[in-house]
Amino acid sequence: MERSVLRINREAVVHNVREIFRFSGKKIIAVVKSDAYGMGVRCVVPILNDLPEIEAFAVACPEEGVVLRGMGVRKEILVLGGLLPEDLEAVEEFKLTPVVSDVEHLKVIGDRDLKFHVKYDTGMGRLGFLNEVIEDPRVVGVMSHLSTPGDREFSLIQIKKFETIVKRYPKGLKVHMESSAGIVYRVPFTTHVRVGLALYGEKPLRDYPLRLRPAVTLKARIISVKDLPPGHPVSYGRTYVTRGKTRIGVVAFGYADGLMKSLSNRGTLLYKGKEIPIIGNITMDMTVVDLTDTDARVGDWVTVVGEGRTFGDLAKIAGTIPYELMCNVSERVVREVI
Repeated sequence: MERSVLRINREAVVHNVREIFRFSGKKIIAVVKSDAYGMGVRCVVPILNDLPEIEAFAVACPEEGVVLRGMGVRKEILVLGGLLPEDLEAVEEFKLTPVVSDVEHLKVIGDRDLKFHVKYDTGMGRLGFLNEVIEDPRVVGVMSHLSTPGDREFSLIQIKKFETIVKRYPKGLKVHMESSAGIVYRVPFTTHVRVGLALYGEKPLRDYPLRLRPAVTLKARIISVKDLPPGHPVSYGRTYVTRGKTRIGVVAFGYADGLMKSLSNRGTLLYKGKEIPIIGNITMDMTVVDLTDTDARVGDWVTVVGEGRTFGDLAKIAGTIPYELMCNVSERVVREVI
C-alpha cells in the first residue's frame, strides 16, 4: 500500500479553471511545465485537455511537449524555454510552438515553415527581446512576463512597455502576459492569460480576488509510534531533546519526498485536523512528529497539505515559495485523481 499519496480533486481544478476564465474573460494557456508543477502531468492534463476554457498548454522544453502529445493533446503547446539546434527535430515532428526570445533562436528556425511566439523582456531581466520588432509572417503570438506582480507600480510600468511593443505588431496575434498573480491587472490588450499555480487553488497574492478551491491533498503514513523518556535526543544532529515523556511518531515522508529540511523543528503536520509538531531534523525518507495527546497508531495517515492548509501556508514557514515545495514532491509519491 502507498506510504504517501498526492490527490488531485478533479472538480476543484475544473472550478478553478472556470473561475479564472470568469474573472479574466480570456481563454487560458495552462502552464504544465515541470510535471505540472510537481502535481503530475499525467493526472492534471487529462482534466484540463477537455475544458473549452483551456486553449493551449505551455511547457519548459520540447521533451515535456512530446509527453503531452503522447497523451493525446492536440491543442497548441508552447515551449517557453527557448530553442536550441538539437530541439528542432522534436519541435517539427510533434508540432510544438517555440517561444523565440533571442536572435539565436531565430537562426535555428531559419527559413523553415515554423510558427512561433516572440517574448519580450519588459522588466524581468531574463528571457526576451527588449524592443526589437520581429517582422515575420510566422509570428503568431507575442508575450511578456511580470517580474513582481505584487508590486503594482512596477507591474504597471511593465504593462505599459508591453502595450507599446504590441501596438507595433499586426492585429490578430495571441497576446499574453498575465500569470496567476498577474490576472488581477485585467490587462485590456491581451487576448489570453497564462496560468499554472491558480489551477490548484493556490493563491499567489495575499488579497487575491478569485474564489479558488484547494485542489490538492498530500498525505503520508505513520510507520512507527513509541514513547521516549525525558532528555532523549531525536534524529540526526540531536537538534531536539525531549523535555518530558513524549509520544513520537515516524512519518514515511522526508526531504526526498519533498518536505524541505528547513521545516525541521519549525513546521507541523496534521493528524485528524490537529497540528503535530515536527521535532528533530527531517531526514531523507522520514520525519519525526510529536504525537503526545493523540490516539495515532502505526498505519494512520497524517496530512502535509490539505485540511485547510495549502502549499503556500507551508512555504511561509519554510521560508520559500509554494512553487518550490510543489516541484519538490518526488516521483515516489503516488498521484491520484479523485
